Amino acid sequence: MRRLEYFVVVADELHLGRAAQRCGVSQPTLSHQLKVLEKELGAQLLSRGSRRMSLTPPGRALQEEAPQLLQRTYSIKARIREAAAGPGRPVRVAFSRSGHALRQREMVAEFRARDALPVSVESGWSERNIDQVRAGRVDFAFVRPPIEADDLRMAVVGEVELVELLPGDGASGRTAEDRAAGEYTAGERTAEDLPLIMWPRSLAPGLHDKILSIVRQERSPRGLSSYVAWEEPDYIEEPDYINVAAAVASGAGVSYMDRDIAEWMSLSLDLRLRPLGAPGPRTDVAVVWREDQDPGLASRFVAACCGVGYPGGAAAECGCLVQ
Repeated sequence: MRRLEYFVVVADELHLGRAAQRCGVSQPTLSHQLKVLEKELGAQLLSRGSRRMSLTPPGRALQEEAPQLLQRTYSIKARIREAAAGPGRPVRVAFSRSGHALRQREMVAEFRARDALPVSVESGWSERNIDQVRAGRVDFAFVRPPIEADDLRMAVVGEVELVELLPGDGASGRTAEDRAAGEYTAGERTAEDLPLIMWPRSLAPGLHDKILSIVRQERSPRGLSSYVAWEEPDYIEEPDYINVAAAVASGAGVSYMDRDIAEWMSLSLDLRLRPLGAPGPRTDVAVVWREDQDPGLASRFVAACCGVGYPGGAAAECGCLVQ
């Protein structure tokens, strides 16, 4: 099964170096495991050309079948673990990296209070959290849609406003007195045209692309570039919003974030927030779980999350958005 998991990643990347990094193994180890898999199946799965790698017809067939086989295996493992753990096993929840600012801890606390069940928590990001749910390592996970996970159930539990994050007075050279007098420095007049800074797309591809689409619509009429000049490196084990916000506060660029996160960052960093309209564009917060999850438990968890919701968000109707 491990070799099959490796193959799925390689078939997605078609690049041994990137695939090895995603699998957390060395490139020689990955290459050896793929050759063992080919020997076990009696078929060549990959064509290893001098310039690029491609899938053979048997490889394409396995690429179509492997995810369903792996998902079924994960589900069986999860049910066996749950049966072995007994009724006292805690409900396992994975927050997103922005969970504190987005009230996810309050949502889990509400669920714990309503159901009087033990809960264990961990922190991750959308793509990792989806993998954790699929593997049966957590029962529920917070993610940032849109996501590609047709094999999982999802419910939107809130929405938050997207705002532009700009360097504060210290980075622009403008003092509080200047602001009161309506005086601007040359640096501040061009602050909005600074390069864009983003977190890595690999953490939440759907949300990343959605934000950039909003950014282009918002900046183009003002004659501003939407080119992403720098992204927080995705080789960092647990990248988050803090480094992006710190880079903005230093004057290196501008970024776009959920208002709740941006306001939280501005408590300790020299930042300015610029709304993108009234009302401004929104991004969703959702919960995902496996198809074989107890439907009663899933309904109660979603209801608790919706009961907390977000100021100005979609808590009232989020229970109707279960997919």
